[in-house]
Amino acid sequence: MKKILLSFLLAFMYISTLNAQSLHIKFNNLFNGSPIEFGQHYLTPLGDSVSFTTLNYFISNIKLTKDNGDIYVVPQDSSYFLLKHADQNNSIQLKNIPAGVYKGIEFTIGVDSIRNTMDVSKRTGSLDVGAAARGMYWVWNSGYIFFKLEGKTINDIDSLRKSFRYHIGGYGGYESKTINNIKVKKFTFDNVMVSATKKPTVELNVAIDRFFNAITPIKILEHPSVMWGNFSVKIADNYESIFKIGNISYE
Repeated sequence: MKKILLSFLLAFMYISTLNAQSLHIKFNNLFNGSPIEFGQHYLTPLGDSVSFTTLNYFISNIKLTKDNGDIYVVPQDSSYFLLKHADQNNSIQLKNIPAGVYKGIEFTIGVDSIRNTMDVSKRTGSLDVGAAARGMYWVWNSGYIFFKLEGKTINDIDSLRKSFRYHIGGYGGYESKTINNIKVKKFTFDNVMVSATKKPTVELNVAIDRFFNAITPIKILEHPSVMWGNFSVKIADNYESIFKIGNISYE
């Protein structure tokens, strides 16, 4: 009898897993509309010839808006994601989403100030600075790098290096006011159904070509390395503009 009950329980759990309500968010990193390939040469809107070696960014604090205006907030401890293009890690799977019809999404590009200043024991998973987030945290500045783009260029920047690196962070400061490059994006879309049998994929297109001129022109020869300072704010404004809603489909 116990074996029968156990088998029934396992079968129920398996079916429940199959029918779990979920929503998939896919980020398409593009250059001039085509998927980015590391090592391939591209021409920026300002005429710089570049190839990319690193493209990482944090997405966090996701909220979904229903057609009746209700907002579902993804539990915060489960709402921090580090997307790394080199690992082809460009997707977020949200589980246990309340069934319903959704018409919008909101998320943060970066990591909020509260989580930035929490004890390290509260910064696990994608925020683990010793594991997943290695290289995405400034020890010298005690904060996460929200957006990292690195690569090489044929421009003669100096005699030793022909490369560029943009490491953008800044959450506003802890004990004193500093740069705040936290960005929040909101999108609306046609009704998206989430149910046990309807599992949508919402695609967001990330136009890296527009990173170089969306608002402020970025000439690599003039700004080969930006990690802090006023120009980092301009870069953050640029990458805030490169996220656009794309295709929506269902499994």
